[in-house]
Amino acid sequence: MSRAPLKVLQICHDYEGPFKGVAYEFNSAFADHHVTTLFLRGADTPSVREAVGGDEVIFFEQAEGSLSGIKWTTIFRVAALFRRQKFDLVIAHRYKGIYLAGIMSYFFTIPLILGVAHEMNVFRRPTRALFLTFWRPRIVMLAISGAVADSIERYCPGLVSAGRLFVTGHGIDDSAAQLPRTEARQLLDLPQDALVFGTVGRLVRKKEQHLLIEGFAIADLNATLCLVGDGPLAAALAEQAQGLGCGQRVCFAGWQTDAARLLSAFDAFVFPSGDEEGFGIVLLEAMRAGVPVISSNAPGPAEVLGATTPGPLAAGLLFQAGDAGALAEQLRHFNSMSEEARQQMADQARQHFRQEFTLAAFRHKLLTLPPVVALLK
Repeated sequence: MSRAPLKVLQICHDYEGPFKGVAYEFNSAFADHHVTTLFLRGADTPSVREAVGGDEVIFFEQAEGSLSGIKWTTIFRVAALFRRQKFDLVIAHRYKGIYLAGIMSYFFTIPLILGVAHEMNVFRRPTRALFLTFWRPRIVMLAISGAVADSIERYCPGLVSAGRLFVTGHGIDDSAAQLPRTEARQLLDLPQDALVFGTVGRLVRKKEQHLLIEGFAIADLNATLCLVGDGPLAAALAEQAQGLGCGQRVCFAGWQTDAARLLSAFDAFVFPSGDEEGFGIVLLEAMRAGVPVISSNAPGPAEVLGATTPGPLAAGLLFQAGDAGALAEQLRHFNSMSEEARQQMADQARQHFRQEFTLAAFRHKLLTLPPVVALLK
């Protein structure tokens, strides 16, 4: 006799950045079960409901900053969901979600809580580590990469041996459409015949676009650099490019709807983020599009690409994290490659994605974790 479908609650802080896709990723993994997704922040938006999927999407629409510290209103509202519905599984993203799920487990029976850590050093604060290791010792942690898992184990030793810490990675839809190269370049206002290095992401310190601009200036190639995204550092980065004498060759394309469909505009995708980056979903989008990757060898991104030693990979090139000169060297190396070699690298990137990072691959990893297998029996 088969088990009845699980009642699953997914708690998300908000749907900014990649989190619409992350929520969809987990909803897809539990497509045979009833999944409710809760966003603590963010307006109730039809496009978000559609993008997230699942069976029910709830928006608390709390204001920015309203989730800092202990907020009794939030706790009471989440408790109301548990009074309305018994949940067999709670998937809690980021520390705030993990904390709320843990508090609920004091008052309601929850057979399994999966806390998902998306960043490095989430449990560096002693109070957070104590909550996970002492106060709520039944929470099982999922790390998006081995680097994030190592960070968790550093502050919460013993989770691996206790069977409470696993690495799941990410998976994205392998059927998403790409615009033709010509059309993508037109939309980004890029020259059709240029060698284009591109990157996508918020213009913030963590993404280290300043290093990319510096490396591009050092490389001094007859090429264009395109930065897709906006953020508080936009003006400073534009000023940096002008000051380094490459401003005319750097395109700031701003925020773009569904930027992943525009990756075909790039000859190579550059990912300059350093040790703070736990994964890099945009790397999956680049490989899916068959775009060679030039990435730092920071633990998270390098793990996605399958190596940690600077130099050539099947799917791209690695440079020493934080070293603009090393980045420039790899830009020059890519510039010197033949079209045949670039195409081979693009094909290998796509193959690596299909083997490791599809939704089907993620679903298999998640549903074969021992605590999930036990729950599904």
